[in-house]
Amino acid sequence: MRLTEGHIHVAARRLLRREGFILLAGQYPGGSDDELCALNVVDPTVACDDSPDPRRHSDGKLVPDLVALRGNVLLVVEMKPDYSEDDYRKLLVIRDQRRSDFNAALTRLSASRSVPVPSPTTLRFVPVLGFHAKAKHVPDPQFGYLLVESLDVATLLLPDAVRSLLTMPHRDEESV
Repeated sequence: MRLTEGHIHVAARRLLRREGFILLAGQYPGGSDDELCALNVVDPTVACDDSPDPRRHSDGKLVPDLVALRGNVLLVVEMKPDYSEDDYRKLLVIRDQRRSDFNAALTRLSASRSVPVPSPTTLRFVPVLGFHAKAKHVPDPQFGYLLVESLDVATLLLPDAVRSLLTMPHRDEESV
């Protein structure tokens, strides 16, 4: 079976829940999701009013595929069936250039959904790329990788410094 982007998303969510992560935000391919709301990282210079017209504010908007939290480790995940250099660059932009916009979006999400999220400045931001386990890629040691073999078989590879933060026991938590 050829894995689609939707399959990668389903496998990622299953794995992250098993690993004790709380799913905070997400968006399936095509922009639909009946479980999680999207985390819209908007450019405040474009989205400077309360207009309900999303097209006016799509310039500069970034929407991660999935955002998950365990303790103070925050995974920001982008997924495709194969490795995507565009997703890699998108995560770099969120982490390095648009971090304050990301933190503002996370704070808004926490307040609007009554989700207890620690202050974004205290979180360990971990960019994660998810794709088919056999896809070729050159690993970046500062990134995590979610490698999917099937809907039920996936592996989460995290930098050692992050993995050591997660060695403490966790309780199983449902998505919020």
